[in-house]
Amino acid sequence: MALKDQLNDALQATDAGNTARQQTLRAVLASSGSGSDAEIKSALTRLISDREAKTATFMAAGKVDAARAERAEIDALRALLKLAVTSTPAATIAPKKHTPAAPAAAAPEPAKPLLSKQQILIGSLVVLVLAGLAYYFLSPKADEAIGNTATPIVLRSDDRTLGNPKAKVIMVEYAAPTCPVCARFNATVMPHIKSDYIDTGKVYYIFRTFPLSATDGAVEGIARLCLPADKYFQFLDLMFRNQSKWDPDGYQIPDVGAAVKQMAGIMGVAPEDADRCMTDAKEQDRINQVAQDGQTRYNIHGTPTLVVSGQVVQDSERTWPQLKARFDSLLAKK
Repeated sequence: MALKDQLNDALQATDAGNTARQQTLRAVLASSGSGSDAEIKSALTRLISDREAKTATFMAAGKVDAARAERAEIDALRALLKLAVTSTPAATIAPKKHTPAAPAAAAPEPAKPLLSKQQILIGSLVVLVLAGLAYYFLSPKADEAIGNTATPIVLRSDDRTLGNPKAKVIMVEYAAPTCPVCARFNATVMPHIKSDYIDTGKVYYIFRTFPLSATDGAVEGIARLCLPADKYFQFLDLMFRNQSKWDPDGYQIPDVGAAVKQMAGIMGVAPEDADRCMTDAKEQDRINQVAQDGQTRYNIHGTPTLVVSGQVVQDSERTWPQLKARFDSLLAKK
C-alpha cells in the first residue's frame, strides 16, 4: 500500500477528539506535493525538524506541557517515518547500486554518478548536526568494546574520532551531511563540547554517518576516500556550514553532483576523483552497514542521534546546558 493511502487510513482511524493528531497527519499530506513516497518521507523529516525546534523553544521558556504535546506529535511523525523507512529502506540508507531507477512510463536512463537529479528527487530528506572543525584523528586497528557502562560502545576500526580514547565519557554521534539540525548542532553546540570536554581529554568523540539519502553517501565517500583521515572533520564542517550551496533539500540546486564536487574542490579534490569516491560500491556497502548497526543497537530513526556512555540522548536534551550537565554528572561518578 502506498504511504499516502496509509496516511489517509491513519487520518480516518484517528479519534475525532484528537485534533492535534489530525492536524499533524493533514500537515504531512498537505506538504508532500504530489504524494509520492519520497515526497512524504521528505515532508515527515521536515516536520520532525520543525517540531523539534519548537519543542526546544517551549522547554527554554518553561512551557513543559506545550513541549510534551509537541514531543507526542514528533513521536507520531517518527513512527510514520519508520513505516516509510521499513517499506523502502534504500531511501534511508545510501543505496548500494548507483544507477538511477527508471521513471515510470519512460525509457531507462543510462547509468550516471550517484548524484543524478533523479536520484536526488527520490532520495533526499532533511535533518541537522555534526562536529566542528577538527584535525586530531585516532582510529584503533580492530573493533573493540570500550567504556565501563552496562552497554559498552563497540568501537569500529573504521570510526572517525576525536580526543583521548581512554577518556571517562564516550559520545557517539550519528548524523547526516544533508541534515539541517545536524548543521545547527555542529555550529552552535559542538564547539563547546570540543573545547571544554574533547580537547581536555574528558570526552572521547566518535562520529558515524547515518545517511538519509544518496547525497549523504556521496559526501561520506569523498570524505573517506578522497581526503586524508586528518581532513575528514574539516571537510564535513565545510559541508555543514555551506549546505545552501549543495544540499538538494530546501535549496534550488540545479546540479547537486556538480555542487558537491565544487565543494570538494575547495579541499583540493579533482572532479574525476570526486566522481570515483562518490560512487565506490564497497564504500557505500560500509556506510549501509554502519547505519544498519546503529539502527539495531540504538533504534535510530533520524539525525542527529547522540549516544553518551551507552545512553541515547533524547532530542529535547541536545542543548549545550543539558549536555554539559550530563557530562559533568558522568565524570563525577568515575
